[in-house]
Amino acid sequence: MFSKGAARFVFFILLWQVLAGDEVQSWIIGLPVTLLATFFSLLFASSHVCAISPFGLLRFVPFFLKLSLLGGCDVMRRAFDPRMPMNPGLLTYTISLPPGPPRVLLVNCISLLPGTISADFQGKCITIHSIDKNIPVWASIQLLERRISRIFKFHALGGGEG
Repeated sequence: MFSKGAARFVFFILLWQVLAGDEVQSWIIGLPVTLLATFFSLLFASSHVCAISPFGLLRFVPFFLKLSLLGGCDVMRRAFDPRMPMNPGLLTYTISLPPGPPRVLLVNCISLLPGTISADFQGKCITIHSIDKNIPVWASIQLLERRISRIFKFHALGGGEG
């Protein structure tokens, strides 16, 4: 536990240094904040340990940014379209990723897919609200699940309807 705490503390110290720069006065707040950040990150840390592939993570970043941009543009287009092209509905998707960080990342990233948001998450099932049931939600989520599986070095089978 100490080595995890020390590594996290060093990480938060470096993060504070990057954010605050060379302002010595910032450490009046920075030191307590980094100690609290370390404490809470250990307190709320997941008990699931997952190996992370740096290559998988690097390949995920542009994919993540593209999803964010497409999701935002899609919602903006629908909001400004006078016809308001929407056909909302709830869908249930069964996850094939293992419990812990891979599933949490999937649930959070689903909200970046164009016109979707995670509405509920229980066990292996995610309830997804879609702004338009006609968009290819299943294919998008399966692709997202495969990309996330590469970050955590798992083989995702690809979930589907629950």
